[in-house]
Amino acid sequence: MSDILDDEAAAKLVKYIRENDQPSPHFQATMINFVWSLHQSDGSLEEIPLADGEMEEIFHSLPTDPEKELQYTE
Repeated sequence: MSDILDDEAAAKLVKYIRENDQPSPHFQATMINFVWSLHQSDGSLEEIPLADGEMEEIFHSLPTDPEKELQYTE
């Protein structure tokens, strides 16, 4: 089992994503893959350092349209 996302939480998230309309099928599949990746993770996220104020900066720079986030990942 994942150190980040347990089986029940992962299943609930996938069910929620599948049952609710998403902006695009590509984005819906990406969200499900992300949940699955977190579920399979070994919990190493604690090893990623964040500088003071970096978390707020990251959150404030996120686009409100999920499709726009794709330009940062492709």
